[in-house]
Amino acid sequence: MTFCLAFLVVLSFSLQATTKKTIKIKDYYPIADGNEWRYTAPPEWKDGDYISSIKLVSDNSENKDSAKKYYHFDATKAAKMLTVSKQKGIIYEGELFNDGTKAEFDKPILWLPSKIKIGDILKEERNYTRFLKDGKKLSGIFRIDQKIVGFEDLEVSAGKFKNTLRIDSETFWTLGDGRIARSINVYHYAKNVGVIKASARFIIISKEGKEIINRLIETDLRRATVNGKKIGLKAD
Repeated sequence: MTFCLAFLVVLSFSLQATTKKTIKIKDYYPIADGNEWRYTAPPEWKDGDYISSIKLVSDNSENKDSAKKYYHFDATKAAKMLTVSKQKGIIYEGELFNDGTKAEFDKPILWLPSKIKIGDILKEERNYTRFLKDGKKLSGIFRIDQKIVGFEDLEVSAGKFKNTLRIDSETFWTLGDGRIARSINVYHYAKNVGVIKASARFIIISKEGKEIINRLIETDLRRATVNGKKIGLKAD
């Protein structure tokens, strides 16, 4: 009985230590020019792999913070406009949409700090302006809530990965025309790889309050090129 109690005490301290461990986000979300991830595609997708990629936009690495700007493209060719700062982390500045329009936040969002811990809850809200191709502008509100959930072992198409970092998030956009867009997401990040599994539910609500789109997309990593290293399945 004494041994069991001692074991439980040691296990409890071990779990607390793991929970409080500082995690460097750059180890789990590697952002560099040319990085590419290929995922299993949803059933309705007709263009091969579901591809996500990084493009360097500008390099200000001569300054003390070594900040660099990137576009992180998803499979639909939309992109997050990101700045990567060694001191601050990953900063979210807006979106490039695949219809040629762009949304910019009135103030950049610290999307993922350079150092995080299990249990952290990250909440941000911003006003944004969407620039349309005809020169018009729409204004709206963007909100993101994130939770750093924990570590999980996973097996996906690209192989087995231990201690993947799970981050749950919800986003909310008022679209400026009365509609509302939401997403409910679960991402698993493998160390030195990036996202290996994703679940995202996209919901659009009309200005009359009716749900007009409710679509779940689930993908897992097939292969990737990260910082020049090939990961996962060989090319078909």
